[in-house]
Amino acid sequence: MKNFVLDTNVIIYSPNCLETFEENNVIIPSVILEELDNFKKNYDPRGFAARQFSRQLDELRVKGDLLKGVQTGSGGHVFVRFYDEKISLPREMGAYREKTPADNIILNVALSVKKESNLATIVVSKDINVRIKANILGIESEDYYHNKTVSTVDEEGVFILVPSGYIDRLYKEKILPAEGYRSDDEEFTPHANDYLLVKNEADLNQSALVQYRKDEKNEGFFHLLGKMEDVFGIRPRNHKQRFLMEAILDQGIDIVFAMGIAGSGKTLVSLACALEMVLEERYKRLIIARPIIPMGPDPGALPGTEFEKVRPWLQPIYDNLEFLLDNLANGSGHGKGKELFSSGRDITLQYLFDSKVIEVQPLAYIRGRSVSNGIFMIDEAQNLTPHEIKTIVTRAGENTKILLTGDIYQIDSPYMTSTDNGLAVASEKFRMSDQRVSASLFLDKGERSRLATIAASIL
Repeated sequence: MKNFVLDTNVIIYSPNCLETFEENNVIIPSVILEELDNFKKNYDPRGFAARQFSRQLDELRVKGDLLKGVQTGSGGHVFVRFYDEKISLPREMGAYREKTPADNIILNVALSVKKESNLATIVVSKDINVRIKANILGIESEDYYHNKTVSTVDEEGVFILVPSGYIDRLYKEKILPAEGYRSDDEEFTPHANDYLLVKNEADLNQSALVQYRKDEKNEGFFHLLGKMEDVFGIRPRNHKQRFLMEAILDQGIDIVFAMGIAGSGKTLVSLACALEMVLEERYKRLIIARPIIPMGPDPGALPGTEFEKVRPWLQPIYDNLEFLLDNLANGSGHGKGKELFSSGRDITLQYLFDSKVIEVQPLAYIRGRSVSNGIFMIDEAQNLTPHEIKTIVTRAGENTKILLTGDIYQIDSPYMTSTDNGLAVASEKFRMSDQRVSASLFLDKGERSRLATIAASIL
């Protein structure tokens, strides 16, 4: 058994965190309640998390005395502790100020708990500086590891080898049992809806693009990918883009995780395929959302109407949509979009908005909505926590497809990394479940421009 002293950022990251500490003691410094009280009025992810955690703590309060400890469903105990006046912090840590910073109050509580208890006392924080200060004071500290993941999605374009003659049979029969294959990665195991590059072990120049599927008996087979026409004038420039297009256009796949480096085409390709499916009336509408998180200093409140205030944050989406429509206007593309332009109607972005074919909104405005018979695309999803991803995905109604795109190496939140952001965590959990409803892809080749590709690799 151990004592875990929580920081506020752990609760904001995972409001259900209390149940993850099993049969240990969880200490909530009282200053956290003050910080949550400030957050709870906000209609943003922090406000949502603060309200949810406060409700859980209130349920525990009814069961007993939080100062003495209340047992949780996982067998542990939750305590609320106040600042200990008998414990002095170093002058540099704010003891001389009129008001001690909240982080240092948490460390004060941790020192007090450590002094009173024979159990190991650990500060759990997603703030690196809090962890460093805790160690300086002689207290163990660690990140919140519950949602850490090591993604097994193929980032490097690793291919698998099959026996001589297998690919010839595959081109002839289209579907073959997945047998006799091998990979340089000894730990490689395909999962349902993995898209793979298959090569002849006797002649590496002979290859095929396949989708790995599982039948009702959980037996795997390779399905050869057929010829694909361009969508809104967009043709895949590499096999990873081709895989992404296949996954989005497959109505048997309910959720697609599209991760990739800057300029790899994940957003543009996703928008093109999603809009094509809506125009073909396979879905009723396309809803596109993006979390509003500034890169760099927050510019503060913007002037204008509600639409004008959020437009700058959503401009990358508008740019991509206008590019797709320009492609059709210039004679590129096939399918329903091309037919609309050929009909003589004035097809503009505003026309698609007015006809409710497309909705573009900040993610904060989407919370609480249930999406049915539509495609729900979230761009920059790497900036969401696992809890936020869960909240969004569980709102999916009948005949709904969810697309989550983002670069797990470009995270704007100070408390998340490439291994614990919501996009990476949800992707890996769905993939490892083998439920046949998801596809996870990593686009590792930049296609925006030569300069952008080089910059992504060296900067």
